[in-house]
Amino acid sequence: MAVSRLSIVKFLELALTISCVVLHYKSLGETDDLTKLLVAGTFVGYSIILIGLFAGYLLGNPIDKKIDLLFSLLGCAMFIASGVLILQEWENSFKTDRRRLAISKGSLAIINGVLFFFDAVFTFRD
Repeated sequence: MAVSRLSIVKFLELALTISCVVLHYKSLGETDDLTKLLVAGTFVGYSIILIGLFAGYLLGNPIDKKIDLLFSLLGCAMFIASGVLILQEWENSFKTDRRRLAISKGSLAIINGVLFFFDAVFTFRD
């Protein structure tokens, strides 16, 4: 089975998402309820979704193009929104290790959102 460009992108999305989950666990401290709900839902939800998509790809059962496009566009919006809310929440706090981890978490979330956008573009073009 050849490794396609999209499987590499999905693997990178999964790796970044799991990194965000670990950083989220290490840097809990957001006070805004919307931020807490969106961040936890995005990181954990997309971990489950991406593991399922990646497992389906490895087993030879790829997902429908329209559903994949929907997951990618929603992932783009949710990860970018989560990253922006995290960065807004932590930008003026005291310079601690927890703040550094939270800023890293927000930055990785935005990077992952951009990666989801490129995934959506690649999926639409295929």
